[in-house]
Amino acid sequence: MSSFWPNVASEQESSAETGLFGSDISDQDFRRENLKKTWADGARYIHWVGIAFLASFLIPLLNVVPPQFTEPAWQINLISLITSGGMGALLGALLITVAHLFNLSDRQIQNRALLVRTLASWVALGWLLLIPLQLFLGVRFINRQASEELAQLQNVQRTARAVRNATTEDELRAALAKLPNTPQMPRLTVPLEVGKANVLAQLQKNINAFENRQSQGSSNRWQTWMKEALRNCLQAFVLAAGFLAIGKNRSFAPGNSGVSSSGVNRSRSRSRSRA
Repeated sequence: MSSFWPNVASEQESSAETGLFGSDISDQDFRRENLKKTWADGARYIHWVGIAFLASFLIPLLNVVPPQFTEPAWQINLISLITSGGMGALLGALLITVAHLFNLSDRQIQNRALLVRTLASWVALGWLLLIPLQLFLGVRFINRQASEELAQLQNVQRTARAVRNATTEDELRAALAKLPNTPQMPRLTVPLEVGKANVLAQLQKNINAFENRQSQGSSNRWQTWMKEALRNCLQAFVLAAGFLAIGKNRSFAPGNSGVSSSGVNRSRSRSRSRA
């Protein structure tokens, strides 16, 4: 009997230390629940900010509507819009993924984060494919512009030859009619040879201007394109690496998060075992 009373006294002392209703454990549970709610609310805000960033990436694409898939200028403009807004898309995808880590219990955030991470690897592949595509389209666009300018120059040269070979005023007028945006030539008030000389002098000025513009324009276009191509390729590579990191397969268990309820459950189980 003497050994029984000390045990009772020790149990009373321990109950007095912990409190009749376990106030210390209840306060700890209450703080953890508040912290969990705070992180969950913050995760929702982060999630919707990520959605806003993704929407801001898609809105500028309305500038390329209606689509013109066969036009190199439209294709290059589309790639420029996608590349310039890529950082916003990457930030939006990252925020949605981070929001899921802070709130593992929200089904809506979980589904959208899973969708983002599933598509991220394919998006990364798309950024890598944009690098050779924009190089190909840029070279084709520059060559097309050079071909159009050469065609205009050759047209003026053919007209000059036709004027030089003209033997009548009607032949001279027919030769000049082949030039686009050229008003009809009035009747000559000078001899035919004088009129031909005046026309040839003006055509020669046009030919010289075309040649100078073609040589200078071609050089400037290549320099400008090389700078833009290098910048866009580096940016596309960085974006591909970012989306690949988001899409990399990782498993995040609820127990790894600081806002999970596993700590609360463990404290409650300890309180029940002590009781």
